[in-house]
Amino acid sequence: MDFHLDIGTILLTLVIGNVATALLVATYRFRVPVHKALSRFALSKWLQSACWLLVLMREVWSSPVLVLLANALFLAGGSLEIIALLILAEVFDVRSRRYLIIIASAGALAYGLVYFGHGSEDLRIVAASLTTSFALFWAALRLLFSRKNSSMLSLMGLAYGVIASAILVRGLAPLFSDKAMNVFSGGIVQHLYYLGMFLFMIIGTAGFVLLLREKAYERLQRMAAYDELTGVLNRRAFSQQAEEVVRIAAVRKEPVSFLLLDIDHFKRLNDSYGHLVGDGVLRGFAVSVGNCLGPRDLLGRFGGEEFAVLLQGADEAASEEAAERIRQAIMDSRMEGMEGHSIQYTVSIGVITIVPQRQTRLDLLYKLGDAALYRAKHGGRNRVERGSAAT
Repeated sequence: MDFHLDIGTILLTLVIGNVATALLVATYRFRVPVHKALSRFALSKWLQSACWLLVLMREVWSSPVLVLLANALFLAGGSLEIIALLILAEVFDVRSRRYLIIIASAGALAYGLVYFGHGSEDLRIVAASLTTSFALFWAALRLLFSRKNSSMLSLMGLAYGVIASAILVRGLAPLFSDKAMNVFSGGIVQHLYYLGMFLFMIIGTAGFVLLLREKAYERLQRMAAYDELTGVLNRRAFSQQAEEVVRIAAVRKEPVSFLLLDIDHFKRLNDSYGHLVGDGVLRGFAVSVGNCLGPRDLLGRFGGEEFAVLLQGADEAASEEAAERIRQAIMDSRMEGMEGHSIQYTVSIGVITIVPQRQTRLDLLYKLGDAALYRAKHGGRNRVERGSAAT
């Protein structure tokens, strides 16, 4: 069977597809907060639309200016799309920026030398294709080996690798063939290239949109799980995660320690210095406590000036040391008042350590910790009191 693709039709499809995507992105920007990657992605689609339109125009108007401008637009548009995607995937770092600058600069230089040196169209195709494939290979590697370990990023990285391979074949083909090649010539190599460009448009757009949705979902999850003022877990999220920690500890028969913390005289501080200073105290308190904890420990705000900590695998000695470390860190901290006054505050802490049973719930730990906190408050404040399962 004779397989044939009409290059002009593919080019028209690329123009329409990129324009449609740019318009959809422009509409989307009015409905959501503008992400810096979104503007870059929209601009990349307009540039690529213009590029493919100029290439299509070469069928009716052959001009050296069109050739040069089309390739410049493609280099800029393709680079912007890759940058936008890597930014959204949170893998666009200094190394990525440096690599893409080197690739784009080398590609532009090579193409310019061929173009102004009156090189054949074959060599221009080699320069443009190799530049594109190397940039896509880099994007594929960054997505495949992202620290986020996302199946979406891995799938996109794999797809980009396949597309880059098809474009690489097109870039190498003129070097091993006596047959002249131009943008409208047929053959399996050209067909693979334009199919690669079509997939680059489809997969790039679909992947970008799906990553945007993933970002939005993560933002909603964070809003639902974290306290807006302090940035630590809210009571609901803390309770859910703590219940799971307690359940696992019961299975492994490991100790857990629950700390209930309350900022001393917070209402008086709030009334004396105002709510802005009070909010600053809460934020600073959360940071100071967080700095005293390990990566496996949980910190949450239960409401007002009351916070909770769950220490995984911590026995009485370890929890006593952690509680005292927190108390000392808070006592040493300072908060600047509205008129430059240095505000010092302290914390009272109730501690409970148990090896949980299968039926143990967080409510029990809270009840025992609250009783210990009550004794700390009525024992002079700025102190640590320990409760027991027999309390």
